Amino acid sequence: MKILIIYFTMSGRTKKTAEAIASALNNHEMSYLPIELTGKFVEKIKKLDKFENNDYSDIESQLSNLDVSNYGLIIIGMPTYGNSPPKIFNEILRRLGNLNGKMVVIFNTARFTGGKCLDFMKEKIEEVGGRVIDQSKFRKLFWIGTKNAIKFGKQINENVNS
Repeated sequence: MKILIIYFTMSGRTKKTAEAIASALNNHEMSYLPIELTGKFVEKIKKLDKFENNDYSDIESQLSNLDVSNYGLIIIGMPTYGNSPPKIFNEILRRLGNLNGKMVVIFNTARFTGGKCLDFMKEKIEEVGGRVIDQSKFRKLFWIGTKNAIKFGKQINENVNS
């Protein structure tokens, strides 16, 4: 099965989690759409502020190639800001268009909160026709490990292979 992993990361936690999940997805063709804010902290905050004002010009080349028609599964990972995903999540969904029953797995990373973020993501994905088949929250104050993410990847693997 062709799988697309879309993730947004500012500190690398969500990227690390996405890569750990992908490492457990055996016998599948993987593609990634990483949206990573790089540079010094101040530069990252400036880019994030642009996203909050619906200015996605810094990542337009990545977003313009967002075509999921050939994928059997889409995995979307987001950090949690408060109890919500960052605003880029809404733009990604807008660019995806109608998902027509396509299988979607969602995950979020958080330091403290995070529970309501998955509920929000699931609701928005279902509004555009996606079918959320699994979800997981990865919460850790400082160092986010890979053990639980690999376990989640194996769980996804079992779900799509059964």
